[in-house]
Amino acid sequence: MGDLSQHLGLGRDLTRSPGWFEAAEPFWSADDEDTEPWSVLSLRLPGGGIDAWGSGREPMDHLADGPGLIDLLIGSPAATPAPTDMPYGGIHFDPRARTVSLWAVQTVAGIHDWPLPGWEDWRLNFDGDDHTRQGALLPADFPFPQPRLGAALRRLVEILGTPPPDTGALLARATAALGPDRSTPVVNPAALVPHEPADPTPQELAEPRATLDALVTEAAAD
Repeated sequence: MGDLSQHLGLGRDLTRSPGWFEAAEPFWSADDEDTEPWSVLSLRLPGGGIDAWGSGREPMDHLADGPGLIDLLIGSPAATPAPTDMPYGGIHFDPRARTVSLWAVQTVAGIHDWPLPGWEDWRLNFDGDDHTRQGALLPADFPFPQPRLGAALRRLVEILGTPPPDTGALLARATAALGPDRSTPVVNPAALVPHEPADPTPQELAEPRATLDALVTEAAAD
């Protein structure tokens, strides 16, 4: 949506809520028990090694802290436990290269406005929703989880749900047939309204469902 409003000459702020970015004082609090973080932070340390932490904050919240967050991470007494479920995003800081690498599966407002306040002399690498680049950098004792494909596909099937029956043709026949006293059966008029183009039809829902069912079967066989 931001790309579209920018293309039309209306600017990206048209699709952003007021105050979408506010610089803040650096803050960091490591949770040594939470294994389902919202995001993962990784940092190349002064000695060249990499450490990583899970966080309950979104990536943009950390960028609002500015580079001062890096000093807090270096001084953090202990790393957090490795995540047991995939986070929604991640940031990798490389102070020597003055680089911030970011990925996220949700919209990250402000990326096109880089550099954000406080990051003027830093370069941004935006990886979209690809977590693998950060995953390749994470320490061996802090990997991203690798859920089995079959289980992940089953979750998609549950979200997709069962396609509703297509009763339009049945109701149409019912309204066309007059009763014994030449009366017209009473039906829900909304059921005969042409299908809303923005909604998937039962057939459109059934096709990906069948594909997912087949993939689940293949994954279970492996």
